[in-house]
This record gives sequence, structure tokens and C-alpha cells, in this order.
Amino acid sequence: MDTPNVPATGASPANDRSDRNRVLRAFNLSLGFVLLLVAVFAVQSSGWDWRAWSVAPLEAKGLWGLLGAPLLHGSIEHLGANAVALLILGTLAGSVYPKATVRALPLLWVGSGLGAWLLGEPGSH
Repeated sequence: MDTPNVPATGASPANDRSDRNRVLRAFNLSLGFVLLLVAVFAVQSSGWDWRAWSVAPLEAKGLWGLLGAPLLHGSIEHLGANAVALLILGTLAGSVYPKATVRALPLLWVGSGLGAWLLGEPGSH
């Protein structure tokens, strides 16, 4: 009996290529953002006064830090941990749920800073 060689999952070479392209695009975007974080950390470490870009808890002027704080890191270990997580989770979320990821990113960006603003120790950055 002669049966065709069609994968049981219904996958085709075109679907495989599309999936690979989606994963590669998500990885490249995540890697680009990690490189941005590294560049900001390099500038931050060179003596640049980063406090204007940080969250100042419970101060009205500290709310501006909601925009810049996710780019700032306290140490190379902090940056490394976030970079690994961003590469893995950013690639996974961006390739499996690209539209939801684009909608969730602004909420995560502002929400994390808002949490720091509400829960942080007054006078800290």
C-alpha cells in the first residue's frame, strides 16, 4: 500500500519557514532591546547623572521616572539577570503571542515603575 509522506501534525515546509521567521524576528527584537539596555548601562556607569530618569517614590516629579527607569540597572549582575530573562521570555512571548506581547509591553513598562513609585522607600531612587 502506498501512502503519502505527509507529517501527522499537518506541518508543511511553508509553515516551518513562517514559524522560524517569527521566532527569529522575536529573538532579534529581544536582542536589540538587550543591546539598548547594555548601552544605557555603559552610559550610566560612565558618570552620567541617571537620577532624573529614575523613579523617586511618592514624589510627583518622580513619576517622570516611569518612562526611563526600566532602562536603568543597579549593577552588572542586575543587568545580566534581566538580559537573560528578556531574551528567553521576550523571544517566547513575541513568537507565540506577538500581538498580545505588543499590547502588554506598555502595561509592563509603566506598571513596574508605578509599583516602584508606590512601594519604594521615600527619598530613594
